[in-house]
Formats: sequence, C-alpha cells, structure tokens
Amino acid sequence: MGPLFSYAALAWFLATIFSLLLLWLGKKIQVYDQDVHDLKNHRQVVTLGGLGIYFAFWTAFYFFNPSFFLVQSLLALFLASTLVLITGILDDLYNLKPWLKSAGVLLAANIIYFWANVSFSTTLLPTVSDSLFQIITYLLTMVWIFLMTNAINLIDGLDGLASSVTLISLITLIVTTYFFSISISLSILVMLLILSGAILGFIPFNWQPAKIYLGDTGALFIGFMYASLSVTNLKNASFYSLAVPVLIYLVPLFDAFFAVLRRFMTGKSIVVADHDHVHHRLLRLGLKEWQVVAIMIFITLLFSSLAILTQLFASARQYILMGAMALVLLLLLIMIRINKTSKKD
Repeated sequence: MGPLFSYAALAWFLATIFSLLLLWLGKKIQVYDQDVHDLKNHRQVVTLGGLGIYFAFWTAFYFFNPSFFLVQSLLALFLASTLVLITGILDDLYNLKPWLKSAGVLLAANIIYFWANVSFSTTLLPTVSDSLFQIITYLLTMVWIFLMTNAINLIDGLDGLASSVTLISLITLIVTTYFFSISISLSILVMLLILSGAILGFIPFNWQPAKIYLGDTGALFIGFMYASLSVTNLKNASFYSLAVPVLIYLVPLFDAFFAVLRRFMTGKSIVVADHDHVHHRLLRLGLKEWQVVAIMIFITLLFSSLAILTQLFASARQYILMGAMALVLLLLLIMIRINKTSKKD
C-alpha cells in the first residue's frame, strides 16, 4: 500500500497550491461568503474552496490512471461529481432553491447508478420478485447518496469543522476497507486516499480563523464522493457491514437527522436553513468555536473507533452497536436539554 500514498501526497500538494490560487483569485474578484457564525464582525471570507479539492482529486487520480476516461464506471463518477460541483457553485453564487440543489444531487446519483452500476442493496431485504428488488435497491441508493451528500453540508458552519470530520471519516473508511473488506477495489482505495490527501491540503486554509470556505461547492462534492465510494462496499450488505459507514459518518448524519426531526416537530420546512444545528447549540452554551470543533472531532473519533471495533471483534458486534446506539440517544437527550436550558436563559 506504500506506493499508493504517493498519490495522496500529490493530492495534498495540489490542494495546497489550488487553495492558494483560489484565495488570491477570490480576493481579486471578491467572491466572498458571509461567516454565518461570526455575526458581530461579518468577516469576508473567500468561498468556493471546494474547487481546489475537486481539481486536486481528479488531477491526482489522472496520474494514477491516465485512461480512466475510457472506463465507463470511472467516467460516470467523474461526470456525476462534476455535476454536483457545478450545483454547489451555482448555489454558492446564486443561492439556488432547495429543490434545484436536490435535483442536481439526485441527477448525479442516477448517473452513477445506471452508468457506473453503483448501487446499495442489503441481505436485510425480504424475499421479493426481481423487479421489486430492483425498485427497492434503486430507492435505497438514491436515499443513501442524497442523505450522505447533504449531511456534510449541514455541519459546514464552523471553521475547519466539516473538513476535519470528513478527513477522520475517510481515514477510518480507508482502514476498514483495506483491512476488513472481502474484496478490495484498487481504484476505490486510491480514490479514498486521494480525497483524504486533498482535504488535508485544504484544512490549513480552513482552520480558525478561516481564510477560505468549502462552500456548498466543496461540501456537496466531498459528501457525494463519500456516499459514492462507501456504497460500493454495500452490495448485499449485512446489518453489520451497513453499520460501519454509518458509524464512521455518524456526526453529520446525526446532525441531519436531528435537523429534520427538529423542524418536523416544530412545523417548519425541513429544507429551510436555520441556526439550530448541533454546533449552534453548543455555541449557545458559551463554548468557544475551537472547543465546539474539538468536541465534534472527538465524537467522530469515538464512533470511528467503534466502527473499527465491530470489525476486530466480530463476536461482540451486537454489544458494540448497542453501546453506539446508547451514545446516540445520549447525544439526542443532550441536544434537547441544551435547547431547554438556552430558552430559560
């Protein structure tokens, strides 16, 4: 696996260079985004940082496989990820309506489903006819990709939060894929390494105080790539193999679930943005921004460790997952408690 790290190093170098270029260009043409959590100062921060990650990723992968355009599945992933990137750019620049942004992600999901044969299926499905099984598989794939893609976008509200959480998740997915996957696709493994390297090159510019943001451009691209690369290991997935990518990605998934539940319970639209996500509630406790980021990084590391433990200790999987479910319930109760406390204050 050693030589493969050279492609991750190349992605890190390219992401660093591209981030510097985007930072210079963004200031020159004044492509700024408002820092949603710095409400007093309203700092002007360059957006569209995801462009650097995108170009670093596909450039590095080209060096690994210069003929990937001739492989239908890889070409489909390239086209789909480009569509997601364009959707993010348009949203950053023109604030797309939620249904338009959703349409872009779902269209990209259909591209990889039909052209790349990337699909989600599980042994947990009941015995049904082939036609019904295909319909269920299609719907599950769309839900998986849509949810995973948007989850990272929802937590992208603090400097360095989304990029750090995603980097930890990707590294954990690399470990579980390399050491515990029954069949390893070299291209998938290299893509995971390259994406990790690209994010690592971007993080120094995104850390507090951020000089450049991912924007929807980067958050959607990263989320879509994680969704697409993780779902390739979920054909005929068992309950335990399905649990691994969910545990690894649990922080953004929990925030997405909590946002939907919160808005549904209060009668608000589930697609309208608010300032009541997990990191917002932690900030209302009086914690500093870096402390909130550190807490969410710790939680990500905790659940990533549990995902690895489910692979190391097969006989204890049910107990590990029970512990993980208890932690999720505890997080939910804490978030509800914080809301009640903040309302009293």
